[in-house]
Amino acid sequence: MILAGLTAGAVAAIIAALVSLPLHSPVDSAFNSATVAVAALVVGLIAGLLWMRLSGRVLWYVVALAGLFILALVIAFAGNTQLDRMVSFMAPLAAIVVVVCAVLTPPLASFFTRPALGLLKWSPAIVVVAALAVGFGLITQGDAETGDLALPPPPSATATPSAPAATAAAPTAAPTSTVAPTPGPTSAATTPATAAAPSTAARPAATSTPVPVEPTPEPTPAAEPAQPDGEAQSFVIGEGSEITFRVEEELGRSPVRFKAVISSTGLSGTANLDGQPSVVTLDLHSLSSDQNYRDQYIRSRMFPDTPEAVVTVNQLPDLPQTFLNGETTTGQLDGSLQIGDTVTPLVFDVEARHDGDVINVLGRTTFTWEQLGLSKPTARSVVYLADEVEVQVLLVARTP
Repeated sequence: MILAGLTAGAVAAIIAALVSLPLHSPVDSAFNSATVAVAALVVGLIAGLLWMRLSGRVLWYVVALAGLFILALVIAFAGNTQLDRMVSFMAPLAAIVVVVCAVLTPPLASFFTRPALGLLKWSPAIVVVAALAVGFGLITQGDAETGDLALPPPPSATATPSAPAATAAAPTAAPTSTVAPTPGPTSAATTPATAAAPSTAARPAATSTPVPVEPTPEPTPAAEPAQPDGEAQSFVIGEGSEITFRVEEELGRSPVRFKAVISSTGLSGTANLDGQPSVVTLDLHSLSSDQNYRDQYIRSRMFPDTPEAVVTVNQLPDLPQTFLNGETTTGQLDGSLQIGDTVTPLVFDVEARHDGDVINVLGRTTFTWEQLGLSKPTARSVVYLADEVEVQVLLVARTP
């Protein structure tokens, strides 16, 4: 009976682990394909024990498993007060696991009671190992946001229209002269108009209308991006800009650690190419993640009276010609991050591209909570939070 339940649970585990991937897990570190597979095996074990204890009484067996499903729903609704999407994640998976285990356990129990199974007696172990392999093998394949940013693709080159044909249509036959012959004696040397066509010089200008030939237009050279010349060259940071913060965390007794991702598009400021400071302002209260409790913690406990953070780069280094010509340039920038009265120096690894009237900049850096003068965030559900925070920022700056 127990082997039958484990086998049924293993089949349910494989199905549920695959179904869990497109579902939006509340927290991938605690609810993922591995934890789903293990939970399904536990349910299968319970189903086998119930079938054995109830001695095949189907009605009580179904009622008991229905109660198990209701218990899973109660846990899901209770957890939904702390974690978003607990119900939408757990309910369909619980239904799949309970139904598969309930349906498969009785026939498998009958099958495993046969005397001559041969090699089939090892099938429960094989299926259980396969279920665990699927669950743990897909543990990082969920739909969690990665927080990775990238430069947008360069603007597509505008196709140059082909030049119109410059060859005029040639006349198919010489025009017939309409000049009347001069009165006088006729001779072989002077034939009437029906003779050979007169020379071009003898033709009146009005009798031949040439096809006008359009001059071939010269292609317009692509405009070179403006180069710094001492005048103010400011670009306004706005739409398309984004920043992400990633920090490794572990919730409860999760078998793995995942990176929590917090992001925002609330960026504004200016990027200057003429030696003036470039300043970027981040709206800290616009930071959001996949959990409301985390977002509220940021707004109400971390930055209740500090709604903005300011990143300043005092002066850009000498810009290479490749950057001014629209090619991607890499390097490092020294800047500072100010939150409240605390100013933290930072070094950014930068990719940048100048597209004429748009500058795209991708910067990466790290900092620790101590550097920012902040206490490490705490919560009852969080058992581990890394000291280092990864930052990626994409700035899209346009000419005003």
